[in-house]
Amino acid sequence: MTIRIETDRLLLRPMEARDADAHIDMLGDPALAAYLTPNKKPESRMDRWRQFASYLGHWQIRGFGFFSVEEKATGEWVGRVGPWMPEGWPGLECGWSIVKAHWGKGYAPEAAIASIRWTFARFPDLPRIISIIDPDNANSQAVARKIGEEKSGEIFEFWEYHLDIWAAERNAWLARFGEL
Repeated sequence: MTIRIETDRLLLRPMEARDADAHIDMLGDPALAAYLTPNKKPESRMDRWRQFASYLGHWQIRGFGFFSVEEKATGEWVGRVGPWMPEGWPGLECGWSIVKAHWGKGYAPEAAIASIRWTFARFPDLPRIISIIDPDNANSQAVARKIGEEKSGEIFEFWEYHLDIWAAERNAWLARFGEL
């Protein structure tokens, strides 16, 4: 099964081995690592490689996972966005990470909305989608608001983090962003 999701400016497709270097480089940026790692610093390249491999494996185990996001106009890889639910996760999450050079272009919310639409279509009984966000990550909180999520008051403890769960109820989300 080939999955391709298109928005006005972006193409979303399942992550592939060819995305490894771009993804590994993105996670080496201290601005992203500040909200994605236990010590708030980039992990070693070896650890970032293993993390990328887990994203490919997630597709194999769950049948869904992060999408690679490309600019349609250039074909440039700009980040990852999509559904993610590893073992022990508090729910099906829509997560996102965009290469810093592409921040401020609206790519994260554009891709997240398309990804959530796909996720709700794929899982018709899914009552809500969540995003797990570091309480200090104002940029991701802004994206969450733009994609119809609200801070739920729930906390997810992961590593040494106390992370906020943002959520959107299916029916409210579909009412705002359109039926499937």
